[in-house]
Amino acid sequence: MSVTFPIGFRAAAGAAGIKPSGKPDLCLITRDGPDSPGSGSAAVFTRNQILGAPVIVGKRNRARLLRGEIGPARAFVINAGNSNAATGDRGLHDADACMAAVGALLSCPPTAVFPSSTGVIGRVLPVDKILAKLSDLAAQLSRGPVADAAAAAAIMTTDLVPKTAQAERVIAGHLVRVGAIAKGSGMIAPRLDSATTTQAKGTMLAFITTDAAIASNDLQAALDEVASLSFDRISVDNHPSCSDTVAVLASGLAQAVKGAGRGLTAMEPLQRGTKDFAAFVAILAQVCESLADQIVVDGEGATRTFRVEVAGADSRDSAERLAREIINSPLVKCAIHGRDPNWGRIVTAAGNAGVPLDAAKMSLTIGPVEVYKAGLPIMDALKDPRLADAMAAKRVECKLVVGLGPASATMIGCDLSAQYVSINADYTT
Repeated sequence: MSVTFPIGFRAAAGAAGIKPSGKPDLCLITRDGPDSPGSGSAAVFTRNQILGAPVIVGKRNRARLLRGEIGPARAFVINAGNSNAATGDRGLHDADACMAAVGALLSCPPTAVFPSSTGVIGRVLPVDKILAKLSDLAAQLSRGPVADAAAAAAIMTTDLVPKTAQAERVIAGHLVRVGAIAKGSGMIAPRLDSATTTQAKGTMLAFITTDAAIASNDLQAALDEVASLSFDRISVDNHPSCSDTVAVLASGLAQAVKGAGRGLTAMEPLQRGTKDFAAFVAILAQVCESLADQIVVDGEGATRTFRVEVAGADSRDSAERLAREIINSPLVKCAIHGRDPNWGRIVTAAGNAGVPLDAAKMSLTIGPVEVYKAGLPIMDALKDPRLADAMAAKRVECKLVVGLGPASATMIGCDLSAQYVSINADYTT
């Protein structure tokens, strides 16, 4: 199970005729029950300045929610095959129409419906097809593995496999569950914004449910923290989408664990700064890290992935910039594809990150083998059979130590193959 694994959620999916292939392309996920102090919602969105209509709507409603002007979201309506981006006022109208239709079916305000779209950019959303299919999906809403699998499949575009994750943990005497689905294979380098700061941060989408009791402001804080250390740490092609979205709904219906305490009934909402909140952040992170990893493994044309850890930087921002520059280098990605331990490409990629470096303090290890130290290659290392084994692994592990401070960061990327070029050379044609 995934999105209906937590208590209080149902899902349904089907084919609305958006994809020319006729494959499933429309998904509805709902939260049951009335709003309560613990039924929050939260979202983070792309930093790309060219935004899809659903992202514009989502950002608008997130701001209103955090100001207390509207209630939390209680449904996701997601279509694949058309991103409803670069569609102007028509796109906004179409997103609003989908929200209104779902709201009428669920007897909730349109603002309680969270729209999302993925697919080809610049084409008008066939909203009539969506509206015609929504009543069927509302009638088919259910909980269980079949519904979850259908939901995960319906949001795919160039994905080869669906992405799902779940986790559970006893928190505050209640069994808290988190479940999620995601999609993403190309146009992947999520840099997500934060609703709690003024700095903004193929498409990457993730939809998360939890039966934890947590209000929207606290749920937003948890998602901001987790997204920056999971989805923001992957890249397939260094191209953030105009539609990147991660959203989460909480039902507040987690069940008390027998014997965990006296008089436990409804879960009290989790609050920032507490041990229980930290425990929730940990299982939310577990789910998001799993989804992020699944996305990069399924990168378009990918045959292997590589993980770059940068240690000894003067700040986390510097460490992340260095790691990101390395995993996004086409030359490094080609070396990973060719199983070539080309240390020169890695260290010079780091040198292009705009972070002050001292080569005399740097070292690079690939797998268990140190190949570069103090500005010079270790020539005998290239003959080490362990290095060939490390380069042939499904995930190549690299560690760059820059010797300037205590900070570190990790990024995960994938290789660059001829298949990636083929997939993207004719994506719209």
